[in-house]
Order: sequence, then structure tokens, then C-alpha cells
Amino acid sequence: MANKLLISIGAIVAVALIAGLGYFIFQNQRLAKQITPSPQTSPLVQSPQAQLPSPTPQVQKKLTLGDVEKQIEESVNSKNYQALIGYMVAPKVNFSLMSTECCEPMTPDEAASQMNYISGGESFTFNQQNSIIQNLKAKNPQLDKSYIGISTQGEQLAAFTIDASNKISAIQLSISYKLYTQ
Repeated sequence: MANKLLISIGAIVAVALIAGLGYFIFQNQRLAKQITPSPQTSPLVQSPQAQLPSPTPQVQKKLTLGDVEKQIEESVNSKNYQALIGYMVAPKVNFSLMSTECCEPMTPDEAASQMNYISGGESFTFNQQNSIIQNLKAKNPQLDKSYIGISTQGEQLAAFTIDASNKISAIQLSISYKLYTQ
């Protein structure tokens, strides 16, 4: 009698498992049909070749000097130094901190992380007609061709050398622009 009871319970459990599995498969199929968009049929039958878009070459916009200068100004003033990485010469950019023995040429990522040196000076003016900037360029040959920003809140300086392909090739930072006038 116990044997018949065990067999009956086993059969009921097996039937319940099979029924539950069937139910879950049915629900899965319903959900799959809802998720997968049905292909829209068009009145005109197209060949598979006509449906595929032809590959078009990616034309990368050539950076202008103005584009780079605008990005420098926006990045420095917003402290979003990572945005400068794509505008730097790869694999290394010359980087220096005024009045320190730092630094060797570094990767654009490393240079962007060093930009915190001038943090706290925001906002910076990049008006190249500014009398302080003009004076710095006149008295410092290494800054003559640089795009310079000076802090409006402190004395920080950020000078960017831009090469012929409109990429940042060198960055020079200073805690005080007055270090260049002594």
C-alpha cells in the first residue's frame, strides 16, 4: 500500500512538473513574440541587396585652430580636463609645471590628470589681446606662440602649444603667471 502511495505521489509530481514546464515555455514564446518586432511588409518586394545601405566612408572633420581653442577654453573653465585628450598629440604630449622639475612628455590621459594643478583658478580668460597675456608672450619666447589662459580668480596660467595639424603638442601650467615676469 505504501508503494502504491509513493508511485501515485511521484506520478502527480511528474505531471505537475511537466505541466509547469509547458506553461513556462508557452509564456516564453508569448513574450518573445512581443519583444521581437514583426517585419513590416512593403507592397514592393525588394531584393536583399537593395535593402542593405551601401557603406559610406567616415569623413572626419578636420579640426580648425578655432575649434581647438574653443575646446581648451571650455574644458579649462569647466574643469573637464578629460575633454582635452582627443585634442592632444598622441602618443605623448610635452607637459611642464613652471618652477618644478616636473615633467617628462606624457600620454594625453596623464596630461589631462595633471591639469588639476591649476584647479581653483576658474574662470580663465583666453583673450589673447589681454595686456598680461601680451606681456607674457613678449617677454617669454617659449610662450610666444602659445594659446594662453590666465585665471580671473588667482594667478594661475595655462599655456597650450598647438601644432600645424591643430593638435595640442605641449602644455605648460603655472601656479602664478608672475613667475614668468621675474
